[in-house]
Amino acid sequence: MKKLLTLLTLFSVLLLARNDVPSCYKALHIENPDPVPQKELFILVDQTTQLDKKLMIYTYKNMMHFIKNGYAVTIASFSSNANGKYTDVAYSGKLEALLPKEAKYDIAKKKLRKYQSCMNGQYRYAKKKATKALVTTLKGANKKLPHSDILKSLNDIAEHIIKPSPAKKKVVLLVSDMMEHSSITTFYQKGGLKRIDTKKEMAKLKKSGFTADFDNADVYVIGAGMVGKKGYRDSKTLKALTDFWETYFKESNANLKAIGTPMLLEDIGS
Repeated sequence: MKKLLTLLTLFSVLLLARNDVPSCYKALHIENPDPVPQKELFILVDQTTQLDKKLMIYTYKNMMHFIKNGYAVTIASFSSNANGKYTDVAYSGKLEALLPKEAKYDIAKKKLRKYQSCMNGQYRYAKKKATKALVTTLKGANKKLPHSDILKSLNDIAEHIIKPSPAKKKVVLLVSDMMEHSSITTFYQKGGLKRIDTKKEMAKLKKSGFTADFDNADVYVIGAGMVGKKGYRDSKTLKALTDFWETYFKESNANLKAIGTPMLLEDIGS
């Protein structure tokens, strides 16, 4: 147990130090005036939830709102420890904040030109790398995966990815049908979505020990209640699903802004 805790701590430290986007400040030996991201977007993709083209474009457009100076983006996927599908961080990168106007006067013109060129290149690099990671992650979804450990996965991601982030503001875009199917509980019944009893399901969650702390992040969900072409979702059953997740996020130190069933009508806060 002690060895496992040590490994998890090491994982958090390594992720915290990770940046898939090379630093212009380090390359040019210039002091970074604001190394802490103003905002970070966490795109969490349930590998059991396949999105249509419209939802994929929505996810991409919202990610691009965060590919900007002083912001960070992390893309992670999860499902269950089956068929090689487990929690994985496909991309974690930040675009550095720009130098204040007054700070530029203290830098030689030649170095300043290199800095400006590097920052432009940094944006193009981050956009290309994040886009590739997002497309690969979304297209890697497979509805035939046997389990959907959403509750356990969210607990792990919140503890080891979201909470350790130094970003001043945290935003989560959760791409999932939100239908748990694990050793904790199942939201399925006869191949479709069952009518969920929030009190009973929250009791099961607390008993499992997989409660989460999202560190006051804003949370948006798309894809909730998607059960395939033959699945039936009546309005009361769908409302019971959203009621459960509203309670879950409220008790998990998160600000649930909206749940799309499956689509959101607004962009996420950037």
